[in-house]
Parts: sequence; C-alpha cells; structure tokens
Amino acid sequence: MKREAFFAEITKNILLPYEARQAYEEERVGEFANRFEAGYFDCFLALLGGGGDVLDLACGDGRHTLRLSERVNHVVALDLSPNNLKMAQRKCQSRENISFLEGSMFEIDRFFQESAFDGIWFSQAFEYVPPDRRKELLASLKRILKPNGILYMSVETWMHPNLWASLKELVNDLQAFCYWKFLKRKPLLWGEFFYYLRVEDVCASFSGWHYHVHTDKWTLLKLLKRLKFEVLRLDVYDGYIYVLCRKVSL
Repeated sequence: MKREAFFAEITKNILLPYEARQAYEEERVGEFANRFEAGYFDCFLALLGGGGDVLDLACGDGRHTLRLSERVNHVVALDLSPNNLKMAQRKCQSRENISFLEGSMFEIDRFFQESAFDGIWFSQAFEYVPPDRRKELLASLKRILKPNGILYMSVETWMHPNLWASLKELVNDLQAFCYWKFLKRKPLLWGEFFYYLRVEDVCASFSGWHYHVHTDKWTLLKLLKRLKFEVLRLDVYDGYIYVLCRKVSL
C-alpha cells in the first residue's frame, strides 16, 4: 500500500513543472539535447524504412513530434500533461497526420491494440518510471509493437563515459536516496530520489522538489534481454543511456 500511495504522489509531482511550463523545450536545450540524440533520431527513422506508424511516448511539448510526422505515415503523441499537449498541438497545427492523446504511459494497454506501431520514440521520460514498474511498462511497449518493431529510449543514469564522473554521480545518487528514504521516510527503491528544480531549469513558473529515478546499463540490458528485445545500438553519454532495440519475433 505504501508504494501504491507513493506512486500516486509522484505522478502528481511529475506533472507540476510541465503544467507550469511557459516556453518550449527547444528554447532551453534545442531540438536535440546533443549529437547522440540527433544521431539516434536519424537511425530510428532509417530502421523504420521511411514510413510506418509511430508512438511518440511522453511527447512533452512536441519537441520531436513535428519532425517525426514529416518522415512517417502517422504519429500518435501521448503525454500526461494537458499543458504539454496544448503546446504540442500549437506547434504541430500544420500537420494532419498526428493524433494527440492525454494519458499515462502506464495505461498503454488500455489505449492501444496489439501490434499497433512500427516504432516507439521514448525520449527523456524513462526517469519517471519507478524501478518496480519498468518490466510492466516495457512488456506493454513490446505488446503494441509490430513484429520487428523498433523501440528507442533515452534512459537517465548515474553513468558517464568518464569513470570519475560516474563515481561522483553515483555518490550523489546514494546521498539523495538515503536522505529521502531514511530521513524523509519515503518508500523509495534504489535509484529513486528527489532533486530541487529551479524556475530557470524548466522555463516554467515552478520551483520545488522533483522526482527522478536513475538506472545503469547492466540493469537495463538485463531487462531488455529478458523481454526479448534485440539491442541494435547503445551509447552512454552525459548522464543518459541511448538505446535502439528491436522486438524479437519468435
């Protein structure tokens, strides 16, 4: 019961900065966060073969939705934040091949039939997936992918290409985890923590403590293998694991 109540609490917490957002994400970080994200975007589209139906999962304010719609047959843009979706709709109003859907990534099985999509683009939102919900979510993503469908994810991590940077981030994670679990008595699992989000960090009239979760490359690879995803490409850069994988058809 504690974890269920905590999940409801963090769902509300996650929404706060996005509902207060006043400027587009591109104005803060650009269309792509770095060269890796841009490269994975091109690789994702190449694997789709210049068409298909794509789910832009946790689409945010549409940072990638518009570009996806220019290269595939149809995009379903799903996000939990009504404000994000309003911003995305304004940005994409010239396109007719985008459908917008308000809802949680954890309700995917309710929204979509089996084998509904050729590809799923899941950028910078895995940090909101609690450790005990990862398997459930990835199983749902596999179910709605067509045979040989492509999944892209960027997964926030304490890992960096540099060992010293990785150790420093790991210590920071451990300190944050211990503070919120043992002093604040939150029912956390390893990797979960809260950090202070400033107004200037999100281009929004919001500041306060914000939920995140980190994982590592080995944990992620083990889970993908268990769920029968074939990893096609993986890189660790600047606190993110970038991964492209294919649904294995048995």
